[in-house]
Parts: sequence; C-alpha cells; structure tokens
Amino acid sequence: MDINGNEFKEMVMRIVRQVLQEQQHSARRLYIIFEDSFDVRYDTFLRSLTGDYEICAVVPDHWLGSPLAQRITASCTCCKLIGRTASVNLSAADSLTVYPVASRSGIVKAALGICDTFETRWFQRCLSAGAEVRIVLSGLEPFTGNEPEPYRERILSYYRILLTYDVWIGSWDPREEVPDARFQALPGENHDTLRVPAACVSGRQIITAADAAGYAAGSKVSIPEGTIITALAQERAAEKDIQFVTR
Repeated sequence: MDINGNEFKEMVMRIVRQVLQEQQHSARRLYIIFEDSFDVRYDTFLRSLTGDYEICAVVPDHWLGSPLAQRITASCTCCKLIGRTASVNLSAADSLTVYPVASRSGIVKAALGICDTFETRWFQRCLSAGAEVRIVLSGLEPFTGNEPEPYRERILSYYRILLTYDVWIGSWDPREEVPDARFQALPGENHDTLRVPAACVSGRQIITAADAAGYAAGSKVSIPEGTIITALAQERAAEKDIQFVTR
C-alpha cells in the first residue's frame, strides 16, 4: 500500500502523541502542598521541577484564577493547579508529596498527629496511604539563636519524630544521592543547618528507609541494642536481604 508524504507524517505524529500520552500516564504523581500565604521560596522550588513527574500544585481555592496562580504556572509550565476543595478526589497512593515551605507550627502538628489544617490533614492522608513525603530543608523556619536551649531541643525533637515516620527532610528529589543517610540536616542558627543524628530520640538510634537504602544488599548491619527500625526501613531491608544484628 502506497503512503504519501502527508499520510506518513500524520501516522508518525499519531505514534508520537500516543507515546507521549503513555509516558504521561506512567509518570509518578508529584503533589506540591502550598500554605495559606505565598513565599518567595516557592518560586525557586518550582523552577527546579521538570516534566519527569505528573505535577499537581494543591493551592488554596481563592488562588485559582488569581495572579498567584499565573505566577506558579509561569515558574513551572508543566504544573497543574488544583484547589484544596477539589483535592479530596485525589489519590495519594504511589505518589510523592513535597512541602517546599513548612511552618514550625505545621511541623509540630504533623509530628503530634494534630490535623486541624489542610496541610496536616493532607500529611495524614499520605501516611495512611503509605505515600512518600518530603519536606524541603530550605523551606523550614530557622532558629535565630536567641531561643532558650530547652525550647530548641523540644522543636528538634518534633523533627526527629517525623524522621521516625520515614518523612525525608532535605532535598525534594528522591533521585538525588544522599552523601550520608545516617544524618539529616535540620534548621540551625542564621539560616545555616544543624546536623543531628537521625537517630536521637530518647537517646536511641533510628534506622530509616534512607539508611536501609544506603546499605549494601545482603549485608549484616551491627546496631546498638534498643535501636528503632521504622516499618518502611524493615521493608527496604527485606527487599535487599539486609540483616540487622544487635551488638
């Protein structure tokens, strides 16, 4: 059967469109959770995104159709905006949720299981669905250095609680290599970071999924007695045939 140039071109375009649609459907969904007020750090985060994900920005309803919505789509052209009301129909299963900016009060509530804001209710949905959650380190509220030491230690304890939930605090992109998965960077004075063992909750070490990902397959890992191994870390260890041996 003879095919002229136009028919051949149309056939190729149909194939290309089909491939692109299949890639879009197979892409992992990335939810970006916005707080009630816009922060300039959202701009930086949005510009770092690529089309590797199916990106959904979940925003306050009154942002839709506003200059803020235009600002978001200008920074990330592949981003789809969804209002909070409509987000109840979204599935968190097999997704990645990122909080580019997270208030200190939001961190505390998430750690304590208090769900009285949209952000914390979404956080609970993710945990219930077994979905991955990442909190961007640069979006956390830093200490000023003037806080009483007991206050600072209490706030840091809430970050550590989130680590036990297998919430990642650091870079948003799970494909980026972690130099040392045993440590997480937490906000310190003067917008620097205070590096704290992911482990220190009541003096006990914690093994997270990130830790398990860093161990060689089939290895035996010596851990102190009383070490906490999170549920997701146990799954990752089983997948890689990793054994934890109490010393």
